[in-house]
Amino acid sequence: MAGTALYESPLLRQVTGPALRPGGLALTERAVDWCGFSPGDRVLDLGCGLGASAAYMAGDHRLKTLGLDISTEMLAEAALACQGLPLVRADIQAIPLTAVSMDGVVCECVLSLADRPQAVLQECRRVLKPGGSLILSDLYLRNPEQSAPNFAGCGCLGGARGREEMEAIISAAGLELLLWEDHSHYLRELAARLIWEHGSADAVWGAWHGAECCQLQAARIAKSRPGYFLMIAQRKAEAVG
Repeated sequence: MAGTALYESPLLRQVTGPALRPGGLALTERAVDWCGFSPGDRVLDLGCGLGASAAYMAGDHRLKTLGLDISTEMLAEAALACQGLPLVRADIQAIPLTAVSMDGVVCECVLSLADRPQAVLQECRRVLKPGGSLILSDLYLRNPEQSAPNFAGCGCLGGARGREEMEAIISAAGLELLLWEDHSHYLRELAARLIWEHGSADAVWGAWHGAECCQLQAARIAKSRPGYFLMIAQRKAEAVG
């Protein structure tokens, strides 16, 4: 994974708290309610970070949640903050769970950091039960003509795609799109709060886009119109006969 400076940034944590993403837990709550999980359902939080979503789902919805992250430091913090929460260190591109074992997978502001997002989605499908739900929220490009490779070194923006491309890779992974919602207002709110707290847009570029994303990229980034989405997909039913 690239772009670890994003979620490890102290500037970001000061503004977002443990959720480390636009909107905090608001979209997690929206998605879990929409999916209609039942108490006791098994849900995996990919790239769980400090454990905020997994702890919320376990506490407020009584789901059996498991947090997975590659960062030893983040998992150590999650273990202290969310005592009793099952956690495992692993690569989201090689999930160490048996196939057809989860009712849901949550992947919040993580897929755009993956080196091989298609592999992540295929792993999500593998571990989901038939009819199981994938909850995905992340950055996307509302004007994708400014393609993501132009933003190499810009943290999760470097892996952002347009909606059409996102829907295509979801389908290619054997997942059926059920819901797409634009929540770009949460991204704007986060940027405004970073500027308010830290005094200039420079703090936003450093915390949100990564240290390597220089000011010369600003015009192209603005033209791409970065947004934030919530997507819910489902493992497609297996063909019979």
